[in-house]
Parts: sequence; structure tokens; C-alpha cells
Amino acid sequence: MEENKNPSLEQGTEKKLQSEEKVATGTTSKRKWTSYIKEFFMIFFAITLGFYADNLREEHNNKKTELVYMQNLLEDLKTDTSIYDDYAKNNVIIYALIDSLVVNLNKPERKLHVNKLAYWGRIMTAKWFQVHPIERTYDQMKSTGHLRLIRNRKVAEGVSYYYNSLYRLESYNEVGMIWAADYAKALGKIFDGEVLLKIIKERKEQDADSSALLTEDRIILNELMTSAGYFYGALILAENIAKERNIAAKELINLIQKEYNLE
Repeated sequence: MEENKNPSLEQGTEKKLQSEEKVATGTTSKRKWTSYIKEFFMIFFAITLGFYADNLREEHNNKKTELVYMQNLLEDLKTDTSIYDDYAKNNVIIYALIDSLVVNLNKPERKLHVNKLAYWGRIMTAKWFQVHPIERTYDQMKSTGHLRLIRNRKVAEGVSYYYNSLYRLESYNEVGMIWAADYAKALGKIFDGEVLLKIIKERKEQDADSSALLTEDRIILNELMTSAGYFYGALILAENIAKERNIAAKELINLIQKEYNLE
């Protein structure tokens, strides 16, 4: 016997099943989006942490590199102060030689002092040296772009000021070379070349008679004395700049030692 079917009941049941299916589908879809969001944030945080770790590592390496550069700059600057001090001490000797040469060459009895005059005249330029501060570390930092590693603003400004001012010394070095060359030409017109060669070889006075003085022409003698005077002046100017750089180097040394706790 066939059972009686209730259409309303069947429709209600079907709707209920459809509703439950939609709910199940929505829940599944919601779970999928939640998983996607979680995965996204996990990946995002992983990448962010990776960048952060890389930045920390780079900053740590930069600090170590900066400290090495500062130590090397410190050594260069200490060497510079010694160079400036030696330059000033050596110039005192040259000034005395020029004074002795000019005063005695201008005397009527100059022929009685040919030995000394020739020695003073020749040894003077042999004792002279140009002043060249050490720029090794600074040039290395500049060529590699590592000047940016100097985080301390005062130190960065001090380094820039000091090294960018050294061109003035180079200018006066060149002036000294020019006047030394003029002086050497004038010297060859007055003293015997063989005597001058022996002086530079043995670095001492040589026995020579009055014939070693090739001329007593006042104009030629004055040319030598004038060249010596200009050479003297070039050394004074260079020395004044060197003294200024010496002070700047010592100030920069103190600043680096203080800011980076170095000796």
C-alpha cells in the first residue's frame, strides 16, 4: 500500500537541506579566507623580519668598519702632526743657512769664506723637503663611498674640513719647487760645479780656494741672494699653513678619541 506523500513536508525538508548546505559552504569558504589571511601575515612577518635582520647585520658591519676607519684615521693624523713638527724644525736649519749665505756673500771679504759659502749654498736645498700629510685612509674612504659611514656629525665635518684644506699645502710645495729651481740656476753661475757635487756627495764642507767662486759680479750675486730670499718666503708661507693644519689635526685627534673611545 502506497504511503501518502505530503508535498509541503517535502518542500520544507528540501529547503532545510539547501539552507544547511549553504551554511556549510559559507563556513568552508570563511575558513579558507581565514587561512589565506593567516598565511599572508605569516609570509609578511617572515619577510619583514628577514629585512630587519639584514638591516641589523648591515648596521653592525658598518659600525665595525667605521671603527676600523676611525682607528686608521687616528694613526694617519698622529703621523701628520709629526710631519708638521719635523717640517718646522727642519725649516729653522734652512733659514739659518740662507741668512748665513746672504750675509757673508754680501761681504767684500767673501773670497775668504768660499768653503763655507759653497757649503751653505749647496746644502740648503738638499736639506729641504716638502710637507706631505698622510691621506691614505681618507682617500680609501672617499674612493669606496665609505665616508658616509661616519655617523658622528662633528667628526664627519672635522674630517671633511681637515682633508679638503690640504690642497693649500700642495700649492706652496709647488711654489717652493719653483724658487728652488731658480735658486739652483743662480748657484751654478757663482760656484764651481765640481765643488758643489762633492758637497752633496759627502754632505760636508770641501777644501776649495778662491777660484771656486766663479764671479764677483754684483748682479749675479744679487740674483742668487734674491732667489734665496724668495725661497725663504715660500717656506715661511708653507710653514704657516702647516702650523694651522697641525692645530686642526690635533683637534681632530682629540675629537675622534673622545667620540669613539680610542687612544
